[in-house]
Amino acid sequence: MSTDVLVVGGSVAAVRAAEAIARHAPDLAITVLSDEEHPPYERPPLSKVGLRDDLDLAALTYPSVADLRGRGVEFRLGTRATALDVGGRRVEVVDGSGRASEIEYGAVVVTTGCEPIVPPLFRDLPDVYSLRRFQDAAALRHAVSDRTRSVAVIGAGFIGGEFAATLAKDGRAVTIVDLAEKPLGRFGDRVAADYAALHRDSGVGLQLGDGVVGFENTAEGRVLRLGSGATVPADVVLLGIGVRPSTEWLASSGVVLNNGIECDAHLRAADRVYAAGDVVRWPNARFGSTMRIEHWTNAAEQGRIAGINAANSVTGADPVVCATVPYFWSDQHGTRIQFSGFLSGDEEIVESPGQDGSLYVYRSGDVVAGVLAFERRAEFVKIRALLRRETSWETVQSMLPLASSPVA
Repeated sequence: MSTDVLVVGGSVAAVRAAEAIARHAPDLAITVLSDEEHPPYERPPLSKVGLRDDLDLAALTYPSVADLRGRGVEFRLGTRATALDVGGRRVEVVDGSGRASEIEYGAVVVTTGCEPIVPPLFRDLPDVYSLRRFQDAAALRHAVSDRTRSVAVIGAGFIGGEFAATLAKDGRAVTIVDLAEKPLGRFGDRVAADYAALHRDSGVGLQLGDGVVGFENTAEGRVLRLGSGATVPADVVLLGIGVRPSTEWLASSGVVLNNGIECDAHLRAADRVYAAGDVVRWPNARFGSTMRIEHWTNAAEQGRIAGINAANSVTGADPVVCATVPYFWSDQHGTRIQFSGFLSGDEEIVESPGQDGSLYVYRSGDVVAGVLAFERRAEFVKIRALLRRETSWETVQSMLPLASSPVA
């Protein structure tokens, strides 16, 4: 078969790309290829929905999927891309029955995202889960439905933190284990302390600066052995130690791979090949730096831009530049944590404490690089809006309480 624009992947980036193409170039034929059996759905709720609430796949499916189908967009589900031929403009695929075929394209948008890292120690253990797809979330929720089973989360990042918060809200015991002594340490010591306190004060156990070296089964259930000699109850384990870009199928394509797909400022990886989302490394002109961002909002915006540029490459129109401000949010223990900006690691951190939460501003000289907030939603929204353009420290400082002070 052939199509004008082929979108490979079933993420938010894929949906936004298809939407942008259909809106921008309605006469083009569009095909969305996904190895999942389900139409594209929202993934953030997978770690946020309460244990006593339904995890309804139909409710999570993007409403625009029906509209796109109505516009003639074809969704080929349960079909995996196995190779890309840039010169021949075709993608080799395998369907659920193992049958191989090819799809010829005018342009292609790659939105294959990332896959979770599973250390060898955990690969053969039962009741060990990652949380990237609906099936993962459904299986994990079933595994913890027995309230007597202990749960350990490996990794103190946002996915693990959100699920730990979900368990704690349900009155369940859960322990987070992380090799780092300071969770979210890249945001500064005070942020790490706030984040750790948020979990401890909500009843979540923390084993920080310690790693898993083995496991054993006891009369009370399975436990993880840590390097310090401590043990952690772990009938069920959730891995949240990181992800790697899903690029193996591109190994022979000639596309440059470097911890993701190397793209230019237009998200172009090769002739008529574009990419969007977690899998992309690109020069972000807003910050003058090359980056790869694993946030939902970035994937959505890049999907839109990559879709437009893929369509433009077919129609002959000029491409547009992708210059965005990274942003993420996480709801844990009734507290919203938000960050916007891009950090190189040498910024001065200024804390603005308050009764309704803490706000941290990151500055490089006279320029604000980012902002992180525990609650303080109104102030965060204002500063985030300013960061669309280079913003002076003086402008932001005038919005903060006089008590603001530098922190380590």
